[in-house]
Amino acid sequence: MAAKKGANKGAGLAADSGAVIPRLSLGESGFVGLRTSNGQILEEANRVFRFPAFLKTVNEMRNDPTIAAALNLYRMMINRVQWKVEPPKDATETDKQRADFLRSCMDDMEHTWAQFISEVVTYIEYGFSVQEKVYRRRLNRNGSKYNDGMVGLRKIAQRSQDTIRHWNFTEDGRDLMSVGQSLINLENGSRYIANSSAKDGVITIDRKKFLLFSVDSVKGNPEGKSLLKNVYLPYKQLTMLKDQLLLGVAKDMAAVPIVYLPPDLMDANAPPEKKAAYQAYQTLVDNVAAGTQRGLILPMMYDDGKQMFEFKLLEGKSNSKFDIPAIIKQLQNDIFVALNCDVLTVGSDVEGSFSIGDSKTNLLAMGIEHRLNEIRDVLNNDLIPQLFALNGWSLDRLPTFEYGDIVDMDSEAFSKFIQRCASVGLIEIDRPWVNKIREVGGIEPLAPDAPVDKENLTGASSKSGAGMEPGTTGEGTAKIGGKHNKTDKSAGNADNAA
Repeated sequence: MAAKKGANKGAGLAADSGAVIPRLSLGESGFVGLRTSNGQILEEANRVFRFPAFLKTVNEMRNDPTIAAALNLYRMMINRVQWKVEPPKDATETDKQRADFLRSCMDDMEHTWAQFISEVVTYIEYGFSVQEKVYRRRLNRNGSKYNDGMVGLRKIAQRSQDTIRHWNFTEDGRDLMSVGQSLINLENGSRYIANSSAKDGVITIDRKKFLLFSVDSVKGNPEGKSLLKNVYLPYKQLTMLKDQLLLGVAKDMAAVPIVYLPPDLMDANAPPEKKAAYQAYQTLVDNVAAGTQRGLILPMMYDDGKQMFEFKLLEGKSNSKFDIPAIIKQLQNDIFVALNCDVLTVGSDVEGSFSIGDSKTNLLAMGIEHRLNEIRDVLNNDLIPQLFALNGWSLDRLPTFEYGDIVDMDSEAFSKFIQRCASVGLIEIDRPWVNKIREVGGIEPLAPDAPVDKENLTGASSKSGAGMEPGTTGEGTAKIGGKHNKTDKSAGNADNAA
């Protein structure tokens, strides 16, 4: 029997009596407007940023020491973050079991979860990362740690950006259907082609089979926007100036050898013996310039009191009006600022300070958090629903992947926060609070539903909220010392001052 229309609606969601519902198409009418041609995306105006030319550009840029330092900082910050699985709110026992299953899948792959995240992070420089989802039945004979027969993850395999050749969209251009991966330039490409259904050396991977991570995607562009595009101009300027600086240093350090000879040796009509002498001195100059001449022997001859042969080194004297090293440093700073990595400059500048460093660290943490949100959203919106569907589970109540703290919490600042909140009764002693304290203290948190043994707590608490009057018992409650306050051991505590 078919369900009655609207039977699952709450009373407040049913249509009002007598309401006239407008007639309106519920589907799409317009287009995103992403410009493509034969599977190639043409949104980028600069040709060096278009694939496949952009692959060469990225490989050059990420080998630059300044850019490499910024990218390594991103990798280290993202890779150090711990990932966990959270069951849905008000989780039932079934929800908790399915969350535990997802958590076990993280540790049941042919590679570690950290290795997977490390591969994903390459999307920062390329703008995108394609990771193919490879499933398997969780049986010991299939290499799984478990033998429950559920559909789990065998691996989430990286599909290198330099093998991606084209993107296949639907005829109306609205949805991505698949991606083409070229095997032609691979070392074992011919073997892969022979053992696969590849056509013209290109494998087609269906959209449902891969995770797509894109940086700040606009218009649904699967290629995203590489962070390196923001620093291409200062990178080119920096490269040029470094070359000019080294060239100038080489010219200043390598003096020009000069030999003064009698004019008759240089005469075009000179006899053969004088031409041979001239050629010998020319060879001598070349050897000095090349650094192969260890010494000189010149005849001591004079003509009318003037020395006929003389050797000198002409030193280069640079009179540049520009401070090239300072310009190079400024361009490096521009790159760091554009990548939110100017924290790397703290300590190298004499005007740097800890307060400025803190603000720069916060900006970097915000940038890292934005990237982690992109990664988390792809996992929660793609991987989890498909994995649950393969196991025949409802998609109404899904667990989620969540990431931990980006930077270690300052234990001193956290303890002051706890002290101040507890002193005025703003903290409830429950498991989330106690687990957070354990986490900051480096102690393994207990299960979220583990009861709190309040009777075995230390019992020591701050009395800073009991009053601020002089003459109190000296338990951290007074803000000033004096004759009425001789026993107050915490009068000098800045946290107790008004």
